[in-house]
Amino acid sequence: MLKPILVFLCIVVGLDLASQDFSNKGREFWVGYGSHVAMYNASGSANITGGAQNMVFYFTSDRNATVTVEIPLLGWSQTYTVIANQVTTSAVMPKTGAEDARIVAEGKTNRGIRITSDVPIIAYAHIYNNAVSGATLLFPVNTLAREYY
Repeated sequence: MLKPILVFLCIVVGLDLASQDFSNKGREFWVGYGSHVAMYNASGSANITGGAQNMVFYFTSDRNATVTVEIPLLGWSQTYTVIANQVTTSAVMPKTGAEDARIVAEGKTNRGIRITSDVPIIAYAHIYNNAVSGATLLFPVNTLAREYY
């Protein structure tokens, strides 16, 4: 008698379980141009010339893709063609003037960088300067929470 009940419970619980199909491949990503030591001058304030660091993105896909990188609230946008099974490097992100993408202070900002593609891609961000470098794999929005700040 115990065995049929156990089998029934396993089936019921098994029907309720769903595997997660999350991947680093996606069509929409959000990222910020985070803080880097080269963004600041000796007094600790943001360098108005943008600093010596640069930020670029790397894109790849198993299919040809059209990728758009934009800072929606600043009106900046660039579009790239990604060839299947190759890596495409973006232009350097703007770091001065009205299109400055850098986040140099704590708090809310209108400098969020949105990456969209017509087919699923994999995206990386890279901030670099002479001997200081940092890179990160970006996760598409469908793998993250539902609200962004």
